[in-house]
Amino acid sequence: MMPERPQGNEMRNRPLCRGQTNSNQNHSALLSEIKTPIKTEPFSDLYSLIPGKELGRGKFAVVKKCVEKRTGKEYAAKFLRKRRKGQDCRLDIVHEIAVLELATASPRVITLHQVYETASEMILVLEYAAGGEIFDQCVAERDEAFQERDVRRLMRQILEGVAFLHENGVVHLDLKPQNILLTSEAPLGDVRIVDFGLSRVVSGGQELREIMGTPEYVAPEILNYEPISTATDMW
Repeated sequence: MMPERPQGNEMRNRPLCRGQTNSNQNHSALLSEIKTPIKTEPFSDLYSLIPGKELGRGKFAVVKKCVEKRTGKEYAAKFLRKRRKGQDCRLDIVHEIAVLELATASPRVITLHQVYETASEMILVLEYAAGGEIFDQCVAERDEAFQERDVRRLMRQILEGVAFLHENGVVHLDLKPQNILLTSEAPLGDVRIVDFGLSRVVSGGQELREIMGTPEYVAPEILNYEPISTATDMW
């Protein structure tokens, strides 16, 4: 029997932990091995958080600007809760780390620097994209909006990043202007794709069906509980 589909905003808020998948076939859609050492020393011993510099916030995560004390270099620290609605979601975070490792060779995907873990959180130290979300430019006033030549260049870069993921069997499943960052605002920088919390591994020999994504951007096949493929990202 097909599980009941969440309605409205419940779709984005639905916990996506390995223990809550609807069938065993979805377990193989998450990567489980990582190479990045997980540090357990206090994050605050090595990094300083910049007051008032919250870069983004979701239901189970918050991203803050930080500075590495030793080098003075700026990074984005993504704090992810390991336990969500009573479920242990550590393996989902490990999957996100593994996808970032896999995408290291792509200049269009945000770079992972380090990983820390506390009793309640995992902290991903990521490249800081100073230009912010591409969404902000999309809704800017006419004088500040993208020029046609900018759109051509950035669209090519987005497609290069997505193509790299798809060539390596990964679908993002939450592509939207808020998850595409720019390395700088002026001059206009390059694209960095971020937030792989909903990403999955797809293979030709196994169907993957899950209800997930942001309602405003979700593909029809997800709403219809049909098989997910690389085409789902292109919606």
